[in-house]
Amino acid sequence: MSKAFINVPLFQGMDESGLQGLGEVFETFHCGADQVIFASGEVADALFLLVDGHVALHEEGEKMIELQPISLIGELGAMVGLNRRVTAVTLAPSVFLKASGKSLRGFFERNPAVSVQFYQNLLGMAADKIRRDERRIDDMRSNLIKTQKSLKTMRDLVLDGPSTELSEPLHVAIEQVITQNRRANYIVQPPSALPVYVRLQNRETYPVLEMSRQMLSLPADAAVSDGDWRGVLLLPHAEIPVSGQAESVVAGRFRVELDTLIDEYSHGLEDYLAQAQLLDILL
Repeated sequence: MSKAFINVPLFQGMDESGLQGLGEVFETFHCGADQVIFASGEVADALFLLVDGHVALHEEGEKMIELQPISLIGELGAMVGLNRRVTAVTLAPSVFLKASGKSLRGFFERNPAVSVQFYQNLLGMAADKIRRDERRIDDMRSNLIKTQKSLKTMRDLVLDGPSTELSEPLHVAIEQVITQNRRANYIVQPPSALPVYVRLQNRETYPVLEMSRQMLSLPADAAVSDGDWRGVLLLPHAEIPVSGQAESVVAGRFRVELDTLIDEYSHGLEDYLAQAQLLDILL
């Protein structure tokens, strides 16, 4: 079994005894064609090494990529328990080597010499992924800026042109898209340097897990029984009364769709969101 690991980047640099020990953690897993190996949204608890067969990765129902042996699947998520972002489906009868993240962590705790090389490889893979994501984000940001400028030009043309029955609905539609694409509408996770809390009417305080100008995500304990929700958003340098519509608890998180804020409070929230996003980029 250890021979299957030789050409896998995650296991590069390990000696033969380390690879043999690692092979004892994996088990052989056979699967027929058109079988789901894991689905998007699931918590990643295992990684798979495709040693025979053919696998497709799907995102939002669209096929993204096809994998052939030897391919490692789901390694980053399995080691840290992330939610799967894609669905893996076999295209033909396939054979995998499968290991749970828990068993791998236990193996490396017992074998520190091997673990150093493994985590160096894992860190290198994560760094490469971050660099690729940064390039994609830069491209997306550039395209978004160009799109915003084009939309504003279209809006001005509609305003300056002759009035027709399409002028008003077209102007409203363009303005909505421009507003939606503003940076303050993006969801952010409050960084530890700029924590945010919510104080409810019962005086209980909860950390904000995710937020945007339109929503808050809170721990499940902050959930209320009816649809109306009220609280005070505790920003690092301001307190903002907020209200909204409560949604159901999903994956241990309680979501609130915020009502529109008055301009004074809206500007304060937007200032915080811009700082949080900038800090996230810098770090």
